[in-house]
Amino acid sequence: MAVRMTGLISNMDTESIIASLMSAQKTKQTKIENKITKLEWKQERWKDLNTKLFKFYSDSLSKFRFQSNFVTKKVTSSDEAVATVTTSSSTAEGNHMLKVSQLASSQFVTSAQLKETDNNGLAISSKTLLKDLGMTEGNKISVTVGSTQKDITVTGDTTVESFLSELKDAGLNASYDTTQRRFFISSKQSGENSAFTLTADIPDDLKNLGLSTITKKEETSDEGIKTTTYIASDDVTIIQPKDAKYNYNGVDFTSSTNNISVNGLSITLKGLTKDDAPVSINVTKDTKVVYDMVKSFVTAYNDLLKEMNTNYYADSARSFQPLSDDDKESMSDEEIKKWETKIKDSLLRRDGTLSTLSTEMRTQLGGSVEVNGKSYSLSTYGIKTSSDYTEKGLLHIDGDATDSLVSGNADKLMEALEKDPDTVVTVLTQLAGKLYNKLGENMGGTKLRSALTFYNDKEMKDTLTDYKDELKIMETKLKDMEDRYYKQFSAMETALAKMNSQSSALTSMLGTNQ
Repeated sequence: MAVRMTGLISNMDTESIIASLMSAQKTKQTKIENKITKLEWKQERWKDLNTKLFKFYSDSLSKFRFQSNFVTKKVTSSDEAVATVTTSSSTAEGNHMLKVSQLASSQFVTSAQLKETDNNGLAISSKTLLKDLGMTEGNKISVTVGSTQKDITVTGDTTVESFLSELKDAGLNASYDTTQRRFFISSKQSGENSAFTLTADIPDDLKNLGLSTITKKEETSDEGIKTTTYIASDDVTIIQPKDAKYNYNGVDFTSSTNNISVNGLSITLKGLTKDDAPVSINVTKDTKVVYDMVKSFVTAYNDLLKEMNTNYYADSARSFQPLSDDDKESMSDEEIKKWETKIKDSLLRRDGTLSTLSTEMRTQLGGSVEVNGKSYSLSTYGIKTSSDYTEKGLLHIDGDATDSLVSGNADKLMEALEKDPDTVVTVLTQLAGKLYNKLGENMGGTKLRSALTFYNDKEMKDTLTDYKDELKIMETKLKDMEDRYYKQFSAMETALAKMNSQSSALTSMLGTNQ
């Protein structure tokens, strides 16, 4: 900063005079600074609200539009050591009987134990070459998984690691345990269709890996029952692949997996039934879960709408401006906080975007849908707004014991869920779907806003840039103006100095002549 010596001749307080002259001009700068501060605060306000809107959209509302998320039935298993069960709305109520005679399993092969070192006397590891274990270069090993065959040709560079990788590419799980010195190979999926065989052009070579040829053997009993067995050498341990076998309500079924689906029931088979005693699966209505889900959604909706209403209908703070550093020096921290909070709370007052969003929310959920030729709405089930206009669209559920405004009303929602849960769920999901689609339209990317954003963030960013550019121009303009004032006063001081010098010279001359 330049050091200026002013008022030396005129004895005028030049600094104060120029400060007074600049004060009026700097008001324009302050107005721009206030615009920047308020817009930055508004950005923060919208970012916070946008986060909450998107969370409601992607979480509560998104889940509410799918009937699969409404579990209207409750299911219990009499023996969860044999089977655990979940249900869907399509499952018939009542008792279902299940017997499990066999669980599905994968095919497992455990090799014989390998010697401690390879032919070079080195410990066997993933980097060991198969030729150093006695495998013949050029030997082709064929792996067949289901109906797919893969050939693995042993080369001089084939290692234990690359051999395992080839087995995995063939569709198997494969590993080598350096502690146990054994290969462990298994099918990736359970069931007979995922079984595998193993052959080689030079079968005896497989012994060097602790393995052997694995072949498929099929037999038919006198009763016409077909069985399939996978055969390996005595040194190789093999566990046969199996399909699950179970009887549901008197009908026999098979499955390649222990996770089965039948008649709307999702069943995980865990064990075998004993003494031919079936597991009892009991399916009943579960209206409480659906009711709680609706209540949770209404709560999330009300919380969001309440915040939107609070912002939109906030008190005006037109006479409040952001505080300058000089203002803050004379105020306490609490006073500063209250002052700024007053401004921040009013930033979305009468905001057009906010008005559009809240109107869409109320309109879509307040609408109706047609199911089986009949019109339904939320109010059909006692979900409606109160007579208190100050709530501005908040929803209440008639008969809700936790809501004093409507707790004494008839519980239409629970009654409808008991009588016809499927229709209730259809109505709710369709209304939620309409709101979901409408909000989706409101946060599509445009020239003014980014994708997944409900407010015009791009427009705000551009406006903020314009304000900051305007501020730089104004700062330069005021600096030039201040410099011009100082030059003018400096010229005045120079002129006064010359006048004083001339006056002194004249006085001296006159005095000499006397």
